[in-house]
Order: sequence, then structure tokens, then C-alpha cells
Amino acid sequence: VAGLGQWGIIDGLVYENWSEQEYNFDVVKDLKIVCGLDYGYTNDPTALFVGFLDRDNKKLYVWDELYQKGLSNRQISDKIKAMGYGKERITADSAEPKSNDELNYLGLRVTGAKKGADSIMNGIQWIQELKIIIHPRCVNFITEIGNYSWASDKFGNKLNKPMDEFNHEMDAMRYALEKYIIGDKWIY
Repeated sequence: VAGLGQWGIIDGLVYENWSEQEYNFDVVKDLKIVCGLDYGYTNDPTALFVGFLDRDNKKLYVWDELYQKGLSNRQISDKIKAMGYGKERITADSAEPKSNDELNYLGLRVTGAKKGADSIMNGIQWIQELKIIIHPRCVNFITEIGNYSWASDKFGNKLNKPMDEFNHEMDAMRYALEKYIIGDKWIY
């Protein structure tokens, strides 16, 4: 079957376990907040993911987002604080340690993602076990998750990796959940 591999990949979207649904803060107020940050600048947006994880019921509530090109680190810090998440722990892309350090200097609580061998696929597999409920205000997240698909080779066969498009919020979500994914799947 095209697209099947060690990860159980099927043709189509990477995540089919999601729905857009209006909900209020009372639904998530007792859950663990998770925040992730994927850097961008000229061609790609900087993407902040804010969600709430209900591990017992295997649900992830997508609550808020930042999605903008051309932001300096100071502007990222200012926007995150203005959104009300300045005190939250944020797991960010470790490919930019200088940016992570500067955001910490500016008062945020940023840690670089650990990544590692197969971290993308392990993260995807873990997230596929959740029911993802997306607040309608997260329009960029909805656009990305609705288009985040498996890559294909030149013959149209699906590969065991996602395409490198519509992945900014998807990467930020994976970073936000990394400590749970590592705890459940990876051994260091």
C-alpha cells in the first residue's frame, strides 16, 4: 500500500484527528498549558502555539497562536507578553540558540527543543493518538493542519516524512508537547 511504513503512514493528511470547535476557558482552565515556538523571519512566519493538554482523556485543546513574518526577537517577546503568555514555559526550536538566549534575556522562559533522531516522526505518532480540538480563532493553525500532508517522491509515492510546507504551527505544537512525548516514547 502506498504510504505505509514503519510509522503506519497512510496517504493524505498527517493529522486527521482534529476538529474546529468553539469552547471557553472554563473547559481548559484546570489542564496543563503547553507552549511552543517555531522561528521564522523573511520567508516563514514565527509561530507560537498555545494549547492545553488533557492527558487522561487524550485531548489537546488548541487555544491561541501567533503567526507573523518579519519579527525581531524583541518584537516576539513583546507580542508573547501582550498576549498574556510572558510567564509560561515555552519550548522553542533549538536550531536558534542565540534567539532562545535573547528571549530569556528579555524576560521569557524559553528552552530549546531536544529534537534528536526520529523526533519529528515520534512526535507525529504521539500527537496522532490525541483528539485535537481547535478554537476557531486559530485560523493559521487550522490552515496548516488542514494542509499538512505526507511528502511524495517524484513518482507520487508517499514518503515516511511530512512535506516541508504548512509546518510552522505543526512544529511549534510538537515542541510544546515534547516533554510529554519524550516521557512516553523516547529513552535517553
